[in-house]
Amino acid sequence: MKRAFYFTLLAIGIAMLIMPISIPVFLTNAEFSVFNVGWNGCSEFAKLLHKNGDIIPVFSPFNSYNLGDKKGTLIIIGPDMSYSQLEIREIKKFLDNGGTLILIDDFGTGNQILKGLNLSARFSSKMPKEVFYIKSSYFPVIVRIKDPKISANVSKVVLNMPSVIIGANGSMFTSKITLLGRNFREYPIMTELKYGKGKMILFSDPSVFINDMMKFNTGFVNVFVSLYVRYPVYIDEAHHSNMNFYQAGTLVIRRSLDREKAFYVTAFVGVIILFIESGLVFRTLEGILRITLKVSERLFGEEKESIQDIIKRLEEEGYDGRVLNRIVSEINRWSKWTEESS
Repeated sequence: MKRAFYFTLLAIGIAMLIMPISIPVFLTNAEFSVFNVGWNGCSEFAKLLHKNGDIIPVFSPFNSYNLGDKKGTLIIIGPDMSYSQLEIREIKKFLDNGGTLILIDDFGTGNQILKGLNLSARFSSKMPKEVFYIKSSYFPVIVRIKDPKISANVSKVVLNMPSVIIGANGSMFTSKITLLGRNFREYPIMTELKYGKGKMILFSDPSVFINDMMKFNTGFVNVFVSLYVRYPVYIDEAHHSNMNFYQAGTLVIRRSLDREKAFYVTAFVGVIILFIESGLVFRTLEGILRITLKVSERLFGEEKESIQDIIKRLEEEGYDGRVLNRIVSEINRWSKWTEESS
C-alpha cells in the first residue's frame, strides 16, 4: 500500500510538470482589434509589440482612464467612433507630458483628433490611384521611403485601400504620378510631428498592420515598432464600434518534461518517504507537544496539568479536540513501539 502511495505521489509530481496549461483568452470580430485573430484583426501586431514590453488595452473613455497622467505610447488604429472634447484634452495632456501618439487611420475618425489638437495635417477622404500595385489597384506598393532609418532595412510596403496624408510633409510617399482627385503628384503616407514634449506618428493605412497583410509587411512593422514605440503601450479598443467579446476560449500550452525538474520532484518525493519511514513525522509531533507542555508549565505555574486538561483548555480556545486527541494517540502508539523495539 505504501509503495503504491509513493509511486502515485511521484507520478502526480511529474504530471504537473508536463500536463498542458489552459489559459483563458477572449476573441472578437472587431476590425483592427488586437483581440481579433481573424484576417482583419491585429493580433499578430499585438504579439510583436508584446515581445518587447507591456501592452495595455484601453476599454474606457480616455478622460475616465486618466490617460494624460500616463507615460509611454498610445496606439490608435482604425477608430470608427467619435472622440469627445474631454478625451482629446487627455490626448493633448498625454502629448504635452512627453508621450508618443501613433495614429493609424484612413477614412475613420482620426481627423477629429487632428482637428482637436489644432493641427493642419489630415487624412484624405479619397483613396489615391497608384500605378504600382500587386493583385489590383487596391493594393498599391510604396517604394519611396525617404527616412534612412527605415529604408536601410525595408525596400517596400504593401498597402490595402489606403488614404494619404495632406497638409504635412512625410517620410514615406506614393509615386510622383499618384492620382488623388484631379491631381497627379506624390503624397505622404507616414508623417512624424512634434507636439509639446511628445511626438505624433501618423500613418494612413491601418490595413498594413492586420493579420492578412503582415506576410507582406513584417519587416516594415518590426522596424516601425523598434523606431517609434516606447513602453508601456496603451492600445485604444474603446473606439471600435463592434468591440464586443463574442467568444471566450482557452489557449492550451503544452509542456515537455524537463529532466532537471523531474530530478527535483523525484528527490522531493524521496525526502517525504524518508521523513515518513524514519518516524520523523511522529518524533516531530512529539517534540512539538513536549515544547507546548513546557511552555504551558511556565505560563501556568508549577502545578502540572494532565493531557486531557490541556486538551479541554485548548478546546475552549477554539481548537478541535478530536484532532488533538488523535495526535496524542499517535504519539503514545509511537512511544510504545519504540520502547518495544529497544
